[in-house]
Amino acid sequence: MMNNSINTTTTAIPKPFIEDDATMGYPRICAHRGFKTVAPENTLPAFGAAIALGAPEIELDVRFSKDGIPVVSHDDRLDRVSNGTGVIQDFTFEELRKFDFGIRFNPHFEGLRIASFEEVLAKFSRQAIINLHVKSTNEMGTEPYPKAQFLKIVELLDKYDQRRHTYFMATAEIMELALEYAPDIRRCMSSDPDRWAIVDRAIKYKCHKVQLFKPCYNQEMIDKAHANGIRCNFFWSDDLDEARKLLDMGVDTILTNDYLNISRVLAG
Repeated sequence: MMNNSINTTTTAIPKPFIEDDATMGYPRICAHRGFKTVAPENTLPAFGAAIALGAPEIELDVRFSKDGIPVVSHDDRLDRVSNGTGVIQDFTFEELRKFDFGIRFNPHFEGLRIASFEEVLAKFSRQAIINLHVKSTNEMGTEPYPKAQFLKIVELLDKYDQRRHTYFMATAEIMELALEYAPDIRRCMSSDPDRWAIVDRAIKYKCHKVQLFKPCYNQEMIDKAHANGIRCNFFWSDDLDEARKLLDMGVDTILTNDYLNISRVLAG
């Protein structure tokens, strides 16, 4: 007699982990705050869209809530990215979750909540290299960055086995913490405060990369970085002709807001 029973047992399919940052090749295209032209920036849908389309890198910004939870937002204020108002660090994580982080982008994303850094890691660990912009307590980085916050970020990277798939993009005071407490996690020098001296600062803090800032860059800076074993990121380009020129100059990674379009530069 025929057995018509259906086997409902499923086997979990392991994630197709990518190469780590030290071994992955160049040039690369990095999805700046995710694929932010199709989904709200720095949200799970934006990161998921970029990774689904093959982005080898995503860039995201981390800052802390009032109760010490690392959340993903470029701005320190709520006003531009949500229906709230005020400074993120003045709200607890629970309070931040009450704001809508999708509706300002498009009504179809109404109800989207701010993502914690842990949620991003839980969804996308080792699915892409994370260009992790650790946001200073003030934008120019003139105040000491809290050690406890830095160690919390490292703890989460270790929890999700993301240490080798992440590099810190930050200012000098965070680089000092990174050298002392997590020297094996790769480092990318931020352009602030003196954008023309970025390569010298990268050398000082033993960085693996610099993130050049338009329009403060030239061939001499790129060549000096390469001569010192430092890769060059470029912030940012959404134009195909400009992206091609940057690659011809030797830029290693281009950050873009329009991942699918700029990825054609490498494909072509």
